[in-house]
Amino acid sequence: MIMNKNRTRRPEDLARRMPHVPAAVVARMQDHLRQGAPLQRGMPAVLEDFHARLEAAGLAPEQAGPEIFRAVGASRSRFRCLVAALRQFAPETPLAASIPVKQEWDHWLNERYNKKAPAKRVSRHVGLPPEAWPESWQSALACLDRSVRPYGTRLRKLAPRTRAGVISAVGLLARSREWAADRGVEIPALPSGDLFAGFLHYLEEERAVSFGTARDYLESARMFFLRAGLFDEASYEALADLIAALAEEAAESDPGKWARLREFRTAFSLADPLKLALACSAEAKTLAGNSVKAAKLRQKAMIYALLVNTGDRQGDLRFYRIDIDLVRDAAGDWRHGIRQGKTGKAKEVDALWPGASALIDSHILGDRPEWRLPGRLAEIEGMNLLTLSDHVVGKGYINRRLAADFDIHGHLVRTLIADLIRRTRPEALWALQAMLGHTDRHTQKVYRSEFDESKAVQEFDALVGQLSAPQS
Repeated sequence: MIMNKNRTRRPEDLARRMPHVPAAVVARMQDHLRQGAPLQRGMPAVLEDFHARLEAAGLAPEQAGPEIFRAVGASRSRFRCLVAALRQFAPETPLAASIPVKQEWDHWLNERYNKKAPAKRVSRHVGLPPEAWPESWQSALACLDRSVRPYGTRLRKLAPRTRAGVISAVGLLARSREWAADRGVEIPALPSGDLFAGFLHYLEEERAVSFGTARDYLESARMFFLRAGLFDEASYEALADLIAALAEEAAESDPGKWARLREFRTAFSLADPLKLALACSAEAKTLAGNSVKAAKLRQKAMIYALLVNTGDRQGDLRFYRIDIDLVRDAAGDWRHGIRQGKTGKAKEVDALWPGASALIDSHILGDRPEWRLPGRLAEIEGMNLLTLSDHVVGKGYINRRLAADFDIHGHLVRTLIADLIRRTRPEALWALQAMLGHTDRHTQKVYRSEFDESKAVQEFDALVGQLSAPQS
């Protein structure tokens, strides 16, 4: 009887135990209890702590930052309890700000329980150091650091990076002599056809390098022995013939970007990146606000929209900074006046597609309400667009995502846009230049009128319309 009495009083007790929690949240919890369902242990306490800290800071729930989630979630179980309580009883509270805290606790958990024993590492630096080279090679090292004329023609001092590459290649060449000796084949140290053929055999058997990489190693060896003055005519010709053969094999085995582009065009169209951007955006909305997967999906949706919208080289896109390289105007449109990596010229593209702008907003907001956008922009002003922090993603970050989805690189997507415009409207080269940033100034209005005549672009106009719809 006493137990039943306590159960009936528990809903009324909640309001007393949670004075800082909004009445609507308390009411949901009371209804939950009256239906006979239990509350997870600790939920009232974490919700009271969360809202008390918000009140003390003068913040609305929508303005809660990582520091609030971190302070309340002082342990992993307490943090998980808070997130579960907010999702169940305060779903209007955004959880995107808790993502860094979730990542911190996930990292702690992995470090504590999933840490694997260190794997035995095999050094990639397999070449012999200079002190283990043949004496005639060691003596020639100084020739890399000054201009020399061993055969009458002046050879310049090597730049530090080139010098390092040459030493690495010659170290491998020295290793290949030892490898051959272990198999009963003695190869003299002086340059010869046997020395370089043995090197190539070692690279094929032990290093499994491509033809192009093998060619580069031999090119570096040629730089070294030229400066050392150790070549005779026969050994120089033998190496030159081997390098030429490797270059030909490399070209045969890698038909180049146009062959890959033809394969890509057969399987995909320009609509596909936009389709995937829409799919990623839609999937992100089905996930919890503090889901790392949702954040990555919103990021990828934005990246793909930008790649198609402006044909950006992915190298530029990695370094975009908010309110510097990409600026949001009063109308809600994002614009940029960046400088392209190869040309160094400013790209003068007018406002991005409304849908691309909406995906940028979505990436920045997470599951926060739209009215939080000005505050968020102030928080991350000057930060990297992709990471929303000072961190810049690695060089292959976008490539890996494109390769996984399309088996093609970002630069080839851009090249396909250029090719489609050229083939459809050969006389509209200026439109191509305006889009890719290779000229000084073209108006958006005229550019769009010509660009829209491309049948390939018309194919995904409908998808642009979907992308331009409000991202709610």
